[in-house]
Amino acid sequence: MAPRLDSHARKRAILDAALPLFARKGFAATTTKEIAQAAGVSEALIFKHFPSKASLYESIFLCCIDGDPEYERLVSLPPSTGTLVQMIQGMVNYFVIELPADPNERARHRLSIISLLEDGEFMRQVFEGIRSRFLPCFAASIAAATAAGDLMPGPVDAENGFWLAEHLCEMMATVCLSGGAIVPYPCGRPDLARQTIWFILRGLGLSDTAIAAHESGGRFPFVPSQPPPANDAAKPANGAAKNDDPTPERPE
Repeated sequence: MAPRLDSHARKRAILDAALPLFARKGFAATTTKEIAQAAGVSEALIFKHFPSKASLYESIFLCCIDGDPEYERLVSLPPSTGTLVQMIQGMVNYFVIELPADPNERARHRLSIISLLEDGEFMRQVFEGIRSRFLPCFAASIAAATAAGDLMPGPVDAENGFWLAEHLCEMMATVCLSGGAIVPYPCGRPDLARQTIWFILRGLGLSDTAIAAHESGGRFPFVPSQPPPANDAAKPANGAAKNDDPTPERPE
């Protein structure tokens, strides 16, 4: 006889069953009856854990944040330049490294695209959830970096800076979904992540000196921690394009 699942495990089983259904059929075409059958539970049990199909849909996106120890660690850090760097590093790591490599994460990302192609209402809820969880720490760290002299304020405010960084990373994940050669990036994925971090932090106004200091201090774990050469931040010292770990988009 199979052991009874506790409340958390049942909720997890429902989310795991709903994700591929929503990703394949979209929100409107997926029924709670289908989800219940896939999860091996009753429809009544689904509504016990999720008041509506919409709340279930939203939870699929946010479950990768809520309860994640790395998220808890990040938002508990004191506002600082270092916290800002780590938040951007975490965002890039998820979209550029983790999502392309994980089938479940790719399914969740497909679901976000389907939502945007429908009426977008449910992604609006998801984005509001992301905003409430991350923006306070992000904005406070922008202010702290400015006060420390590490960041030069520009015309882009903190909230728009957050969304522009998120949109860039999200699109970089989107072009990975087919697994084909969509974007011929001239480097491997770890170095692509590193360059993306530099691009975003520079766009937010962080100085090259501050970025390089955090990179050399081990804050960019995707590639060996060393500041970029002064003459060319995108190439190794010998001038050859390094591609030890090619991106999925680039055929070898």
